[in-house]
Amino acid sequence: MPLVGVVKKKLIDAAAEFLHHLPGTQGEQVLVHQDLHGDNVLAAEREPWLVIDPKPLTAEREFSLAPIIRSFEFGHSIAQVIYRLDRLSAELKLDRNRVRQWAMAQTVAWSFDSAYADRHFEMARWLLAAH
Repeated sequence: MPLVGVVKKKLIDAAAEFLHHLPGTQGEQVLVHQDLHGDNVLAAEREPWLVIDPKPLTAEREFSLAPIIRSFEFGHSIAQVIYRLDRLSAELKLDRNRVRQWAMAQTVAWSFDSAYADRHFEMARWLLAAH
């Protein structure tokens, strides 16, 4: 198997492991915005920011940070992705490792049938290594 295939298999296996473990061990269930990324945050007049296209779901808070951590609109480098992971986890007082695992697993899931598959797999690799 080529190296790229080995790396992708490792990422898919890790995502599957996280998705097997995380749902059954979630914390408090709240209404979350499961599509919170840069293109869905707009400057507004009535408030400084307006968040659109929520795709509401009930889950633990850690689940909802994946799209904004993955958001290319805020930069696509290992430093920028880890910065978003660290800052959001810390400022929202959420479990960083759970945020990381949800973000990594969701990013791998978004890698299939996506024009951004290579970027998603790259980001998933960064998140997997960001213990």
